[in-house]
Amino acid sequence: MQRFAIGGRLFPLVFLSVYVLVDWATFIHDPPAINITPWNPPAGLYLALLLARPRGAAALTFAALMLGDLLVRGSPAPLPVLAISNLLVVLSYGAGVWLLALRLRFSPTLGRMYDAVWLVIMVPVAAVAAALGFALPYMVAGLLPWPDLPAIAAQYWVGDVIAILTVTPFLLLHLHRTPGNGPRRSRIETALHALSVAAALAVTFNPLVPDPSKILYVLFLPIIWVAMRRGLAGTTTAVLAIQIGVIIGLSNTPGHWQDLTYYQTVMVALAGTGLLVGAVVSERWRLEISLGQRQAELSRVARLSLIGEMASNLAHELNQPLFTTVGYTRACRQLLVRGGEHAAVLDLMDRATAEAERAAEVLRSIRGFLRQDGQPAKVDLRAALDGILVFIRPDARRHGIALAVDLPADLPPLWIDAVQLDQVLLNLLRNSMDALTNREGRESGDRIAVTATLRERMVEVSVADTGPGVPDDKVGPLFDLFFTTKPSGMGLGLPICRSIVEAHGGRLWLAANGPGGACFSFTLPVVHHA
Repeated sequence: MQRFAIGGRLFPLVFLSVYVLVDWATFIHDPPAINITPWNPPAGLYLALLLARPRGAAALTFAALMLGDLLVRGSPAPLPVLAISNLLVVLSYGAGVWLLALRLRFSPTLGRMYDAVWLVIMVPVAAVAAALGFALPYMVAGLLPWPDLPAIAAQYWVGDVIAILTVTPFLLLHLHRTPGNGPRRSRIETALHALSVAAALAVTFNPLVPDPSKILYVLFLPIIWVAMRRGLAGTTTAVLAIQIGVIIGLSNTPGHWQDLTYYQTVMVALAGTGLLVGAVVSERWRLEISLGQRQAELSRVARLSLIGEMASNLAHELNQPLFTTVGYTRACRQLLVRGGEHAAVLDLMDRATAEAERAAEVLRSIRGFLRQDGQPAKVDLRAALDGILVFIRPDARRHGIALAVDLPADLPPLWIDAVQLDQVLLNLLRNSMDALTNREGRESGDRIAVTATLRERMVEVSVADTGPGVPDDKVGPLFDLFFTTKPSGMGLGLPICRSIVEAHGGRLWLAANGPGGACFSFTLPVVHHA
């Protein structure tokens, strides 16, 4: 199969065969006739080739144009005229491709909205030069009258523009397998999209409509719908299908070829509009993915920052069980050497085991908190909070801060990624700790309270402290990215916590604020049982 792919040994033969076949199938005039049709799909083929494989594509395009004139149109002009005309067409589009690729940094993958916009801009510009280059040799040779130059060039131009905007993006996306970036759509929705295209064509070209041109804009409806739901990839398919349907409809509607210029104008607008709307939607999906990845990176940075702030507390929390384990182990050894009682040895060994497990639990908590990946699952709020308090209690004891937890006994499990819930709880608790420890004039009786309330299908969790509260001038931008009230803060904690909560269908807000302290609350969905 590699021999038939672009760059393979047999690709030129395949391309020329496909080109001649498409040219023959879409050229609707009787030969001999010059290459002017309502739309010119072969132009979309060779422009896709020029964009996808610039090296050697110009010669192959010239050969294809010459074969089309000789085999499909029956040599409408002497061979030198055909050669000069086709050479000027190749040079015109080649210059456009050179400008796109080297000057405008165009990517044939169409992975950005930038690429689609420049394609829509440059194709009509290059087609002007190609149309003049095609027609002028015929005029100079006396085969066509000079007064017809504007009309002939305009017809050639619009036929090429329609075909290129319809065929070329479709081919480029499939050749490069450009990812759609959007959500998967069901087969039912795909069938509905196809049905909407067919219905729009049937409404436009049915015997009950005396003049299809009056309702031609009905064709924009399925294009916009497909573009909004499937992005650029789906739009190119829908645009191609509608353009083919329009040509078939006009071919079976007597008398409407005389109004061809109007139909061509609408077809150009249809193709351009579909491509731009599809490109905007695909760009939005790409940015959402990029922002999601960036958010994940910032989230990890925030978690690492919090871990760094608590390093001393964790060292103390690990040092105590390890030191106690060593002490129990040495006592066991001494008892064994002295022939101590069996029960006393077992008791010391059990105590050593318990302390070692305590240290292992701390390490597991750290490892879980540093994980980057996770999926929503059933999470017990009490268990999650107990794990987070492992990080908080040593610092709270050192500063004389009381921790109070009040959770309903029948609280249902939450539906959230466990690591992300840990991050939200830890960030809010750390903020309360900082508010209490960094204020001037410390008072006894400092307290942090964590409460939860079941509200219909959501659990509302609140973290309240007895600190000085948030200054009034800083309440507004409190959740803005990179805004911080701490001298060494990064301004990532609260924005990331809010995005985590909102991503799971809840919300995070400043529930209470004043000289008596601040209270942050957030809601999360509970697990529903069928």
